[in-house]
Amino acid sequence: MLTKMNIEKLLIWITPLTLGALLGMYEILHGTFYVLYGTPDQKRDYPLEIVLGLLIMAACLVGHWLIRRISHSNTRTIWITESILVGFVIYGFYRS
Repeated sequence: MLTKMNIEKLLIWITPLTLGALLGMYEILHGTFYVLYGTPDQKRDYPLEIVLGLLIMAACLVGHWLIRRISHSNTRTIWITESILVGFVIYGFYRS
């Protein structure tokens, strides 16, 4: 049974930036798979995906940690701030 305290703890850890970190982890695993089992062209190209996945994951986790520290673990502030940041990144990605 989920209580208010458990839901709040869950919402602190499942945020837009932690979902971005999961996206970075997916890129790392995807790149690793093709480096190990891909064609020679894939083995040449996919290490870049591993490096970019590491950078995305690290940036998202550090950003989440900083926002969490600055907001004193206030769930609403974390979600609003991270949603705005992720929105800017998505907007910039589609505008480029």
